[in-house]
Amino acid sequence: MTESARRLKHLPFFEEIASRDEATPEWRAATAGLVALRLVDAWIDDGPHAIASDDWGVRSVRASIDEVDSNEKLRIILNAVVDVLECSTAIDLDVLAPRLMAYGQLLEYDSKWSLANDVYASIIAHTHPVQEAEVATQAHLRRGFCLRQLGDISASLAAYQTAGNLSQSVGDLVGVLRARIGEAKGAMARGNLPQAREILDETIERASRNGLSAVHAMALHDRSSVSAMGGDYEVAIKLAYEALDLSESARERDRILGDIATAFMNLGVHSAARDAYLILVATAQEQYMRWVATLNLLELTASEGEELLFEQYRRSIELGALPTELKAQYWLQSGTGYELLGKHTEARTFLEKALTFAEENELFQVVFQAEIALGNVGQTATPTVPTLNAVVEERVGAIAERLRQDRQKIGV
Repeated sequence: MTESARRLKHLPFFEEIASRDEATPEWRAATAGLVALRLVDAWIDDGPHAIASDDWGVRSVRASIDEVDSNEKLRIILNAVVDVLECSTAIDLDVLAPRLMAYGQLLEYDSKWSLANDVYASIIAHTHPVQEAEVATQAHLRRGFCLRQLGDISASLAAYQTAGNLSQSVGDLVGVLRARIGEAKGAMARGNLPQAREILDETIERASRNGLSAVHAMALHDRSSVSAMGGDYEVAIKLAYEALDLSESARERDRILGDIATAFMNLGVHSAARDAYLILVATAQEQYMRWVATLNLLELTASEGEELLFEQYRRSIELGALPTELKAQYWLQSGTGYELLGKHTEARTFLEKALTFAEENELFQVVFQAEIALGNVGQTATPTVPTLNAVVEERVGAIAERLRQDRQKIGV
């Protein structure tokens, strides 16, 4: 493979490096990832002998990895990748692919969707769809997630459908159901709630019948989201709480807690919502979830008339770093927040930006919400903070109390 072809394979890494100052940890991290991936390319394209005879090249990659002094996990994972290249006498993707998957998932934790997508695409390009179906399926699933975060819904759905087909071909029910969940997420992003509901109800039934608790939890969580998007917040809280008890993933539990918080806020139980968001800002593993919690605290403070806190949260958000879906939510929630605070000019400005951005990126649910919000500018009454009424307390009050206790335990 020519040098120019290898460069084009990892264009997102070159773009990330070009956008950073050489003195920053981000520049060093992206550079280390790039040189490690190019070494992988040489190992696959030219054979292990090319790596064995290029001691200087391996040492230069190790040196670049060692310069990543701010991220021990990244150093460990990239060094493990290079270990495989050095020690293998034959191309063995069964050993290499899990290490590359770990690298992609680490990038996801830092919300580096474009870089993670590039890593997963590299795995897909070099794995056999049948002989290495499990690895290929996982890479397609993760790639589908990254593409959705980048706003490419069509490509995301294609990745999930490929994952489902691969899983079906080898009798992997977990892979099939996870791919269906991905398809439901795409339907939700496009505002097709009936289709998402149908897919998820089927998935919940199949996962429950086959004792697949992890997939069951994932499907319940997304089904909760569909209920919330349809305005049935009590059902959303109950489904999400059931998913929280089933989930074994700390990352997934963070996401479930975030959705429980949002459902409580929409139901009018602001104290429970604030408890959950504060827990997430303090403890969530992913930057993505901390962003989501901050955006929702922004909305919550506006709904309670707390203008100083609203501005504090809004200004704390680095807009350029947000993925596509959250950027749309930033414009939308800022606009609706200003409207609640009685600042109608600012509200219209932000909501118009939300509408334009959502249309450009095919985020039709946000388009729908922004259009409604724009129609209501200047007509919103001064908000009153609801309290937990007796009917709601009977149904979801125990969950609200648990959140209060959890927040107190961590001291936030």
